[in-house]
Amino acid sequence: MRAGRRVANGLIALALACSAGLAAPALAAFDDPPSARAYGAGDSSPRDRIIDAIQKRYKARVVRVSETTVNGRAALELRLLSDQRVFNVVVDAASGQVLSGG
Repeated sequence: MRAGRRVANGLIALALACSAGLAAPALAAFDDPPSARAYGAGDSSPRDRIIDAIQKRYKARVVRVSETTVNGRAALELRLLSDQRVFNVVVDAASGQVLSGG
């Protein structure tokens, strides 16, 4: 009987935390990918702007982002999905210049 009560109390606490917004950090993993978020003016990070530019350039959706280095410089390896194929593009993390792929 006590275990059932603990479960019920835990569910109540979770419901209260969610309604108070306290569980939001724990649920962040279920947010939309950065490319799907709506931003106001000045809200997007350089990484998000690069992702948006690459999606427009290749008419494809970024489905995975990995941080890497190329010749000692920070880079992003992007996996893109279009209607016809899945492919990778590596871009300079600072400038957004395409280094390889496409």
